[in-house]
Amino acid sequence: DRGADLDRLVHDLADLLGVGLGKRAAEDREVLAEDEDQAAVDGAVAGDHSIARDPVLGHATLGLAHAEDEYDDGLERTSQLAEIGVAQRVLDGKVRLRANASTALNEDAENIDYPQRYVVGADYRVGDGVDLVAEYEDAEGAGIEASTARVGVRATPWNRAQINSFVTSEQSEFGPRLFANLGLIQGFQLNERWTLDVGVDHAETIRDPSERRFDEDRALTSGMLTDDFSAGFVGAMYTSELWSANSRLEVRSSDSEDRTTLLVGWYRQPTLGHGLSAGLTLFTADAAAGNELAQANLRFGWAYRKADSRWSLLNRVDLVYDRALSPATEQTSWRLVNNLSANRRISEATSLSLQYAFKYVRSDFDGDAYTGYTDLVGVDLRHGLNERWDVGVGTSIMHSWESEVMDFSAGVDVGYNLGRNMWLSLGYNFAGFDDDDFADARYTAAGPFLRFSIKADQQLLRNIAGQ
Repeated sequence: DRGADLDRLVHDLADLLGVGLGKRAAEDREVLAEDEDQAAVDGAVAGDHSIARDPVLGHATLGLAHAEDEYDDGLERTSQLAEIGVAQRVLDGKVRLRANASTALNEDAENIDYPQRYVVGADYRVGDGVDLVAEYEDAEGAGIEASTARVGVRATPWNRAQINSFVTSEQSEFGPRLFANLGLIQGFQLNERWTLDVGVDHAETIRDPSERRFDEDRALTSGMLTDDFSAGFVGAMYTSELWSANSRLEVRSSDSEDRTTLLVGWYRQPTLGHGLSAGLTLFTADAAAGNELAQANLRFGWAYRKADSRWSLLNRVDLVYDRALSPATEQTSWRLVNNLSANRRISEATSLSLQYAFKYVRSDFDGDAYTGYTDLVGVDLRHGLNERWDVGVGTSIMHSWESEVMDFSAGVDVGYNLGRNMWLSLGYNFAGFDDDDFADARYTAAGPFLRFSIKADQQLLRNIAGQ
């Protein structure tokens, strides 16, 4: 969630690069959440931010996670989690003990892919690059209770390679399950500019009794059913002095669905105050039940800020296509969404932020076409109290022109500077509204909110990559 204060030039890392190549293609937890027989219109909108302290022998993390699913009947499933993790090496570094906890901040962890989770584990180094791994996990949420035990081997036999082999036993309200998982990831540094990554992953059920099979089409984050799968991916990245590009193709075939994902991203470093980025995401899925889903998102970003100027600008354009086909209905949708934000530094401690956003939507439902134009105007004023604390007020108006409906949002927040280029804000909107297409630029829903912001520049990305 990016704040309106563009002086911070807050960018989501995924927006900045277009795609994230670090995520595994075939992780068996990468699923689209469903609530009983409902199909999710919007998959989990998840934010997960943590701050880590990583000495040689010890490691600790502290973070927050927010995930939200919205279904076609308006039902929402939300989880807000506080996350903490600790790890410590003992016995001259040969054994690594670890524990992680994700605890719900709201009354219950409603999102089935983000339940409360408590994990304890141990890794034993048996040789150079080879670890024996044992882990126990207990998960509980509004729609899931599961316990999972894993034992296996994790090996790095040569440079930029990793092999994982696990046997996992699960016990949930859907019945017990015992399955094996094998994965291989290999990276290649072709030259100083090109890198290539390939990987395969496979999960096979060893024992799967048929009792208490509630929904055969559902795959869960914790407590999976018989969703055996085979998957593979290939990714490439090119970097130069001024720009970088990356791409990734993922193919996954499972008991519940077959899916293909293509991710392409491009980023140019700021030159004369101008920064550019672009990204393309293509996704198709064919479910065993006969449903088909296709999504495409073409995105362009532009940022402007000169060192001697009091103004900074940020603009993002998204062209989004969705298609959902079931045996009974067909739905397609085109959306053109533009978010423009401008920030004016009034004084050393005070800044004014302005936003204008609009979207044009065309939807077809079984041959019937609907169009609409909606725009949003927002104003925010922030004042720094000292080096750590600031306060802000903000308001916005959204106007749906076809239906002649207007919605308002107004609220206040207090921000705290956690460290270099990182802010944590706690606020409350006295009035508000929801719109997913405008949610990336500002938080407009009524009620309390917690926001984590980060200024992502090229140096930060190099630090993350370890360069």
